[in-house]
Amino acid sequence: MSTEHLTRRRFIVAVAALSGVAGSALNPGLLPLSQAWAQAPAAVDPAVRSSMVRMARLLYPHAGLADEVYAEVLDRALSDVASGAAFARQLDAASAALAERSTGGWNELDAAGQIEIMRQIESADYFGAIQAAVQAGIYNGAAFWKHVGYPGPSKDFGGYIGRGAGEIDWLPEES
Repeated sequence: MSTEHLTRRRFIVAVAALSGVAGSALNPGLLPLSQAWAQAPAAVDPAVRSSMVRMARLLYPHAGLADEVYAEVLDRALSDVASGAAFARQLDAASAALAERSTGGWNELDAAGQIEIMRQIESADYFGAIQAAVQAGIYNGAAFWKHVGYPGPSKDFGGYIGRGAGEIDWLPEES
């Protein structure tokens, strides 16, 4: 009869060793196979991606922003481990709904026609989720900040003191 019994500590160590947690803690560059699949970005069909980039531009139109900026916003949302797969399904649903309501393809319509079809699906849950993700991604992104002349959060530059926070050159001179 063995005098060793299974303690809580031994159980936790065994589970950690079997799941690969201990290995990844010792070598954070290597992910266990059980975690690697979960961190792969969700894949979206190129046609879906193209129509969703166009939809993102129509939702938040900025002439100075390239389509790549809108595509990067969608890619960042897709690469989120926790919600990327769900977001991919929402993009698929939105693209299918847009295509279903248009004759000859949604991407081939002019902007007015595309906006009219977008209005038909704007009450759908997937539309709101895509709209929120694009809004957060665009306006919290460095590309948009550069476009509007915003240098970024002041904390990165040592705060507002010494960076013109007290200048009031935009007020008219008193006479």
